[in-house]
Amino acid sequence: MAITAVGVLRETVPGERRVALVPDLVPAVRRLGVTVLAEPGAGLLAGHHDDDYQAAGAVLAGRDEVLRRADVLLGIRPPSTDPVRELRPGQVLAALLRPQRIPFLVRQWADRGVTAIGLDLAPDLPAGYPLDAGASQARVAGYRAVLLAAERLDRCLPPWGTTDGLFDPLRVLVVGAGHAGLQAIDTACRLGAPVGAVEPRHRERAAAAALGADLLCLSGVHQAVDDRELWQSLDRDRAAWVAGLAEASVRYDLVVTALTGPDGTPPVLLRTATVARLRPGSVLVDLVAGPEGGNVEGVLPDTTTLVGDGITVIGAGELAAQVPGTASRAYSHNVLALLERLLRGGPGTEDPVLAPMLVTDRGAVRHEPTSRLLMEATAVAGLP
Repeated sequence: MAITAVGVLRETVPGERRVALVPDLVPAVRRLGVTVLAEPGAGLLAGHHDDDYQAAGAVLAGRDEVLRRADVLLGIRPPSTDPVRELRPGQVLAALLRPQRIPFLVRQWADRGVTAIGLDLAPDLPAGYPLDAGASQARVAGYRAVLLAAERLDRCLPPWGTTDGLFDPLRVLVVGAGHAGLQAIDTACRLGAPVGAVEPRHRERAAAAALGADLLCLSGVHQAVDDRELWQSLDRDRAAWVAGLAEASVRYDLVVTALTGPDGTPPVLLRTATVARLRPGSVLVDLVAGPEGGNVEGVLPDTTTLVGDGITVIGAGELAAQVPGTASRAYSHNVLALLERLLRGGPGTEDPVLAPMLVTDRGAVRHEPTSRLLMEATAVAGLP
């Protein structure tokens, strides 16, 4: 694929502090033979000034010029642009797209001939790992979740005591040992807290145990080989999950939940009645809380509420945006890997890594779940 210029867009979503490409990696992009266009102020909230980009070899350009000249537009969130007036056919857009949340915008991209690539859709393959921004941002969020909870707890998380002996340690439970959950486990263990983990998948269980977590088994919930079996278990054994977590969670002071279904919708695993039974002063962080809900009943993203007798429930939202320096650097490495792959062959359905990441390409919606949503909406509307 011929790429002469990439554009780094300034994020416009309130609270978003990350940037898609940090100055330190601009020289690596330029060594690919590509000009870097940076919108003024793009990296400011992540601690990178315009002078930093210019010193690294980027060209500062207004938003209109970036949109006009860039062959590849780089962002964290889907850009607030008019696809018809501001994007052009053949242009590539790469970001954390979460396409099922924006199906009608996706349809506009396809109609305009834009190739949209979701950096949150990289396949679980060794070759896909360098491009997996969903994983890199989840790890930052898992780290931040434990520190955020530690600020809210009424006691110190690490072992603490006096000359007469240690106080009882605060106990941490992590539900789901994907990228975010594993980082939460690692962070809590490094702080010296005893950590329990609920995770039925074999590979994730082994990873959690290697980090020092005590593996819990919920009655009626069977071990799973992979994501598909996990999703089947969450659907088939939902009552066992809810009952098992209701029994287990009350023994912990900090609970982090991080499980989603195949369509991105989190299953409700902790009911309000269960949360209210936690020890007063406990903290629960729902890492998957979003517009579709979360693992905790009634949780809202980017919201902190009190339940029962002083129990804090945190709907995480975009926690990685609260650590913009590390999150932006990690994301930039994912972007660099994407550009290298695009320059080798370009997007195409025959590429085992890029094909699952294609949301739109050549005038069509390629992301099947989003395509189904659009077809269902069309059928409801009675359109041909």
